[in-house]
Amino acid sequence: MSWHRRAPLLGAALLLLGGCGFHPLYARHSQSGYDAELASIKVNTIADRQGQLLAIALRDGLNPRGTRVGTRYTLDVELSSQRHDIGLRPDGTASRSQITMTAKFVLKDAKNTEKPAVLQGTTHSVSSFDVLSDNYATVVAEHTAEERTVQDIGDDILTRLELFVNAHRAAPAGT
Repeated sequence: MSWHRRAPLLGAALLLLGGCGFHPLYARHSQSGYDAELASIKVNTIADRQGQLLAIALRDGLNPRGTRVGTRYTLDVELSSQRHDIGLRPDGTASRSQITMTAKFVLKDAKNTEKPAVLQGTTHSVSSFDVLSDNYATVVAEHTAEERTVQDIGDDILTRLELFVNAHRAAPAGT
Protein backbone atom coordinates (compact mmCIF):
# COMPACT_ATOMS: atom_id res chain seq x y z
CA MET A 1 0.00 0.00 0.00
CA SER A 2 1.48 3.36 -0.97
CA TRP A 3 1.79 6.34 1.36
CA HIS A 4 -1.01 8.34 -0.24
CA ARG A 5 -3.42 5.51 0.62
CA ARG A 6 -2.15 5.19 4.21
CA ALA A 7 -2.46 8.87 5.09
CA PRO A 8 -6.29 8.83 5.47
CA LEU A 9 -6.05 5.73 7.67
CA LEU A 10 -3.46 7.39 9.88
CA GLY A 11 -5.61 10.53 10.12
CA ALA A 12 -8.66 8.47 11.09
CA ALA A 13 -6.66 6.62 13.75
CA LEU A 14 -5.53 9.94 15.26
CA LEU A 15 -9.11 11.23 15.30
CA LEU A 16 -10.28 8.07 17.06
CA LEU A 17 -7.55 8.43 19.70
CA GLY A 18 -8.58 12.03 20.33
CA GLY A 19 -12.23 11.04 20.59
CA CYS A 20 -11.59 8.41 23.26
CA GLY A 21 -10.05 10.92 25.68
CA PHE A 22 -6.44 10.01 24.94
CA HIS A 23 -3.96 12.64 26.10
CA PRO A 24 -0.24 12.52 26.86
CA LEU A 25 0.40 11.62 30.50
CA TYR A 26 3.49 13.78 30.87
CA ALA A 27 2.20 16.83 29.01
CA ARG A 28 1.93 19.80 31.32
CA HIS A 29 -1.58 21.21 31.73
CA SER A 30 -3.63 22.75 28.98
CA GLN A 31 -2.40 24.92 26.12
CA SER A 32 -2.74 27.99 28.32
CA GLY A 33 -0.54 26.41 31.02
CA TYR A 34 -3.27 26.89 33.61
CA ASP A 35 -5.55 24.36 35.29
CA ALA A 36 -7.82 25.81 38.01
CA GLU A 37 -8.09 22.45 39.80
CA LEU A 38 -4.32 22.11 40.08
CA ALA A 39 -3.93 25.77 40.99
CA SER A 40 -6.31 25.21 43.93
CA ILE A 41 -3.70 23.00 45.65
CA LYS A 42 -1.82 24.97 48.34
CA VAL A 43 1.72 23.72 48.96
CA ASN A 44 2.59 24.12 52.63
CA THR A 45 6.10 25.10 53.77
CA ILE A 46 8.71 22.35 53.44
CA ALA A 47 11.72 22.42 55.78
CA ASP A 48 15.36 22.98 54.71
CA ARG A 49 16.87 24.36 51.53
CA GLN A 50 15.94 21.36 49.38
CA GLY A 51 12.41 21.68 50.73
CA GLN A 52 12.29 25.32 49.66
CA LEU A 53 13.42 24.36 46.16
CA LEU A 54 10.81 21.59 46.02
CA ALA A 55 8.04 23.90 47.24
CA ILE A 56 8.93 26.47 44.58
CA ALA A 57 8.98 23.81 41.85
CA LEU A 58 5.61 22.43 42.99
CA ARG A 59 4.00 25.87 43.19
CA ASP A 60 5.30 26.79 39.75
CA GLY A 61 4.11 23.47 38.32
CA LEU A 62 0.65 23.67 39.87
CA ASN A 63 0.00 27.33 39.18
CA PRO A 64 2.51 28.63 36.60
CA ARG A 65 0.78 31.99 36.24
CA GLY A 66 0.42 32.61 39.98
CA THR A 67 -3.31 33.19 39.58
CA ARG A 68 -5.30 33.68 42.78
CA VAL A 69 -7.57 30.69 43.27
CA GLY A 70 -9.48 29.45 46.31
CA THR A 71 -7.74 26.63 48.15
CA ARG A 72 -9.41 23.25 47.65
CA TYR A 73 -6.55 21.02 48.80
CA THR A 74 -3.43 21.39 50.94
CA LEU A 75 -0.22 19.49 50.22
CA ASP A 76 2.19 18.56 53.01
CA VAL A 77 5.59 17.17 52.03
CA GLU A 78 8.25 15.70 54.30
CA LEU A 79 11.62 15.56 52.57
CA SER A 80 14.64 13.60 53.76
CA SER A 81 18.09 13.43 52.20
CA GLN A 82 21.16 11.25 52.66
CA ARG A 83 24.63 11.32 51.12
CA HIS A 84 26.59 8.11 50.66
CA ASP A 85 30.10 7.61 49.33
CA ILE A 86 29.95 4.97 46.60
CA GLY A 87 33.46 5.16 45.14
CA LEU A 88 36.75 5.08 47.01
CA ARG A 89 40.28 5.96 45.93
CA PRO A 90 43.22 3.74 46.93
CA ASP A 91 43.98 6.12 49.82
CA GLY A 92 40.47 5.56 51.25
CA THR A 93 38.99 8.95 50.34
CA ALA A 94 35.72 9.21 48.43
CA SER A 95 35.82 9.58 44.65
CA ARG A 96 32.09 9.44 44.00
CA SER A 97 29.03 10.10 46.16
CA GLN A 98 25.31 9.87 45.72
CA ILE A 99 22.40 11.84 47.10
CA THR A 100 19.27 9.88 47.96
CA MET A 101 16.09 11.85 48.64
CA THR A 102 12.75 10.58 49.79
CA ALA A 103 9.57 12.64 49.89
CA LYS A 104 6.41 11.61 51.70
CA PHE A 105 3.45 13.68 50.60
CA VAL A 106 -0.12 14.00 51.83
CA LEU A 107 -2.91 15.80 49.99
CA LYS A 108 -5.85 16.82 52.18
CA ASP A 109 -9.19 18.43 51.48
CA ALA A 110 -8.93 21.98 52.81
CA LYS A 111 -12.65 22.32 53.55
CA ASN A 112 -13.17 18.98 55.28
CA THR A 113 -10.30 18.79 57.79
CA GLU A 114 -11.62 15.77 59.72
CA LYS A 115 -11.55 13.68 56.54
CA PRO A 116 -8.38 11.60 56.12
CA ALA A 117 -5.94 12.30 53.31
CA VAL A 118 -7.40 12.10 49.80
CA LEU A 119 -3.98 11.17 48.33
CA GLN A 120 -0.71 10.17 49.90
CA GLY A 121 2.45 8.60 48.64
CA THR A 122 6.20 8.35 48.72
CA THR A 123 8.68 9.07 45.97
CA HIS A 124 12.43 8.59 45.75
CA SER A 125 15.24 9.95 43.63
CA VAL A 126 18.95 9.22 43.50
CA SER A 127 21.66 11.31 41.86
CA SER A 128 25.42 10.93 41.99
CA PHE A 129 28.39 13.25 41.59
CA ASP A 130 32.18 13.14 41.51
CA VAL A 131 34.15 14.09 44.60
CA LEU A 132 37.04 16.14 43.24
CA SER A 133 40.27 17.39 44.76
CA ASP A 134 38.93 20.95 44.51
CA ASN A 135 36.51 21.44 47.42
CA TYR A 136 34.56 24.21 45.67
CA ALA A 137 33.99 22.05 42.59
CA THR A 138 32.77 19.23 44.84
CA VAL A 139 30.32 21.54 46.62
CA VAL A 140 28.97 22.77 43.28
CA ALA A 141 28.63 19.19 42.01
CA GLU A 142 26.81 18.18 45.20
CA HIS A 143 24.38 21.11 44.92
CA THR A 144 23.71 20.26 41.29
CA ALA A 145 22.98 16.63 42.24
CA GLU A 146 20.61 17.84 44.98
CA GLU A 147 18.81 20.08 42.49
CA ARG A 148 18.41 17.15 40.07
CA THR A 149 16.89 14.94 42.76
CA VAL A 150 14.55 17.72 43.89
CA GLN A 151 13.44 18.26 40.28
CA ASP A 152 12.81 14.51 39.81
CA ILE A 153 10.78 14.33 43.02
CA GLY A 154 8.82 17.45 42.07
CA ASP A 155 8.02 16.05 38.62
CA ASP A 156 6.81 12.77 40.13
CA ILE A 157 4.60 14.50 42.71
CA LEU A 158 3.17 16.81 40.02
CA THR A 159 2.36 13.84 37.80
CA ARG A 160 0.58 12.07 40.66
CA LEU A 161 -1.36 15.23 41.53
CA GLU A 162 -2.40 15.69 37.90
CA LEU A 163 -3.61 12.09 37.73
CA PHE A 164 -5.56 12.54 40.97
CA VAL A 165 -7.15 15.80 39.83
CA ASN A 166 -8.06 14.35 36.43
CA ALA A 167 -9.65 11.30 38.08
CA HIS A 168 -11.64 13.44 40.56
CA ARG A 169 -12.37 16.45 38.38
CA ALA A 170 -16.14 15.87 38.32
CA ALA A 171 -16.40 15.18 42.05
CA PRO A 172 -17.42 18.20 44.15
CA ALA A 173 -15.29 19.15 47.14
CA GLY A 174 -15.95 17.24 50.35
CA THR A 175 -17.24 14.04 48.74
